[in-house]
Amino acid sequence: MANKSTIFLSATSVLLIVYVSLFSVLQHSGRLRDSSLKTHETRYFDSIENDRELVKTESSFNARMNELEAVNYEQSIPHSRVKRNSAEEKEDELQELPIIHVITPTYKRMNQIPEMTRVANTLKNVKALHWIVVEEGNQTLPEVKQLLTKSGIDFTYLSARPYKNLNTSLKGIHQRNKAIFWLRKNVDLSKDGVVYFADDDNTYDLELFEEMRYTKKVSVWPVGFVSRRQYQTPILKNGKVVKFNAWNTENRKFPIDMAGFALNTKMFYFNPQLYFWKTFRVGYQETMFLEICCLLRDLEPKGNGCTKVLVWHTKARDPVIEHSSYNITMQASKNQKYELEKEIERVPSIRKSEKKSRS
Repeated sequence: MANKSTIFLSATSVLLIVYVSLFSVLQHSGRLRDSSLKTHETRYFDSIENDRELVKTESSFNARMNELEAVNYEQSIPHSRVKRNSAEEKEDELQELPIIHVITPTYKRMNQIPEMTRVANTLKNVKALHWIVVEEGNQTLPEVKQLLTKSGIDFTYLSARPYKNLNTSLKGIHQRNKAIFWLRKNVDLSKDGVVYFADDDNTYDLELFEEMRYTKKVSVWPVGFVSRRQYQTPILKNGKVVKFNAWNTENRKFPIDMAGFALNTKMFYFNPQLYFWKTFRVGYQETMFLEICCLLRDLEPKGNGCTKVLVWHTKARDPVIEHSSYNITMQASKNQKYELEKEIERVPSIRKSEKKSRS
């Protein structure tokens, strides 16, 4: 009897243990199922909240795309700048540079074409440059126009008659004024640019044009072979122009050669009277011109602090030609023939040497 009761108790305990185990398993699985659903619901509602926050910060999907495109564009800029040889990039680069307007008076003479050729071979290597050539007389010359076209430089070719009843020593003012008035009519002078007066009998270093390109008001530098001096130059103190080493410094506020300064185009925009007046004194053109628009403190020294000469007066001497050759491009004027005759009289050895060579 005792054995039966023992077996019954052990069986009951086993069943109880099995029941408890099954109950705990079922309860645990239910909790997992509930927790997984809860987690899913939480993620779903969290995503809705995140979407609401996105709606608050960004007005639309297009705004997000625009922002993405802007980021991509900024990242692509350095890669696009690696290739510098395309025509579009060169054009964009030139558009960003201030244009240098070079004004050159010229006149018909035997060595006009050689002189202009030398200047053209320099200017053709300068970026963003506009060459305004003004011929003295009633009309332009086909030889000069052909030279300008061949050079490939962006140019404007004008002609100007000398002023009547004017001192002939005031050379070139009618031509420079013609160019200035053309600029006022055809160019927006309110934008940054440079105006430089470059005679055709000078020699120019390419560095000079890059020095003057970012002129704020008036930039200045030394000029070689002027007024029987090796050079004339502004003198600096603490980086500012205080005086000049030049001819007639006592009577000229700005004793500067015409090739020794350049102006920002805005100087012409803000000074309507800035041109070469007929009442200017001989030898005082530059100083009287600059006195209209600037003060000494406005001068910006260039050329490594006015220590480098980048432009020289190298006027070629008129050639002595006794006989015209078959390939001459233009005939000498009457004045040149007269000078030629005087030269031959002064140097009679030319004819003697010819006679000896013939005999």
